[in-house]
Amino acid sequence: MAVDVVAVCGSLRRGSYNRMLLGSAIERAPDGLHVEELPFRGWPVYDGDLEAEAYPEAVGRAKERLARADGLLLVTPEYNYGVPGPLKNAFDWLSRPPRETPLIGKPVGTIGASTGWGGTERAQLVWLYSFRFLHMPSFNRREVHVSMAAEAFDESGRLTNELFLKDLDAYLAQFRDWLEGLKRARR
Repeated sequence: MAVDVVAVCGSLRRGSYNRMLLGSAIERAPDGLHVEELPFRGWPVYDGDLEAEAYPEAVGRAKERLARADGLLLVTPEYNYGVPGPLKNAFDWLSRPPRETPLIGKPVGTIGASTGWGGTERAQLVWLYSFRFLHMPSFNRREVHVSMAAEAFDESGRLTNELFLKDLDAYLAQFRDWLEGLKRARR
């Protein structure tokens, strides 16, 4: 049973460690797990008036893709002990309108990388509030917090730290298995 996951990277910067981590997740996805990035660069800041007047086409397309996916993977930086504004903005757009969002009940996992020791641990915890509000089952059997990211990736952007590679591989395999179980239960 193949599992289809859309991934959203919370850093817009091309050279970000979280973008590199997402690339590693896509590259290392085990058999039976397809991970595809859902880009959101250029989305306007969420505004209820804009939503009512002219819903952005890019957001609509992203919501359609998300609706078809079996799960969502957030690759989140940690800004000031919290979640990054661009990713929160994308999440807010995807959650509108409240009763029609494909986020309701969508299984989700979080991973992240940071140059500090915590490796986005706090940001991943903060996301749980939004997941709870939208009744999103959150994968919590394993965690990926790439700390000291400047030393964890090589010059080409590949994750090379053996400990974090093992963590990522185990996370992706267990995330796939968890999503497969949820998919079977829904049948």
